[in-house]
Amino acid sequence: MPADRPSKQPPAGDDRNLVVVDEDFANADAEDRLWLFWERNKGVIVRGTTAVVVGIIAYLAYFFWNESRREALGEEFTACQDEAARRAFASRHPGEALAAVALTDVADDLKKAGKFADAAKAYDEADRLAGQAGKTPAVRALGTRARLYAGLCRVEAGEAGADKAIAAVADDADAPETLRGFAMLTLAHLAVAKGDAAEASKWLNAMDKKLRAGHVWKSDKEMLVQSEPGLVAPPAPAK
Repeated sequence: MPADRPSKQPPAGDDRNLVVVDEDFANADAEDRLWLFWERNKGVIVRGTTAVVVGIIAYLAYFFWNESRREALGEEFTACQDEAARRAFASRHPGEALAAVALTDVADDLKKAGKFADAAKAYDEADRLAGQAGKTPAVRALGTRARLYAGLCRVEAGEAGADKAIAAVADDADAPETLRGFAMLTLAHLAVAKGDAAEASKWLNAMDKKLRAGHVWKSDKEMLVQSEPGLVAPPAPAK
């Protein structure tokens, strides 16, 4: 997997990270405004591999907590400090986005502890809960993140065919680009580890074709290509 990279802060006086609300979003609800903010600022909010994907869940958790902070639900969620409390919270509040966040927290902790099979199951449950919480872009991103990490955990656990779940995210045109690009890069790394340069090149080429030119994974992709000479396309013959 690609190595973590430190967060980078914009230079002083750089106002490119300010949110500019389009006229179409003037009357948008809170979650649509969140999505506009995320699309405009995701390259600054999160950087690196682990930082990007962990940053997504932290950002979404804060958003959903912030939306409910005036209600008892937000206080109840904040009070959950261990696995049992988070699981209980999720079971009490199906249909709430914070229920999916609570199970994702559980899954993340299990993954950190190296309990990959259990983590994968918890991510599956988080995905199911996200599906019950609505179809807003932010909730869909939460579900996509859970599916991606369930696949990653199953790869770590040595489960056969686990990379198919990662490929499903990579091929999902509706998935957030940050997650989709991470899935493609991960598949390229897995292929390199297996000595399959053709498969690795397939996913690296997909990054060029399906992601924006300045996507957040660009430097990681270039580092992988530079480290593996077999992935560098030979120069075209002179005519």
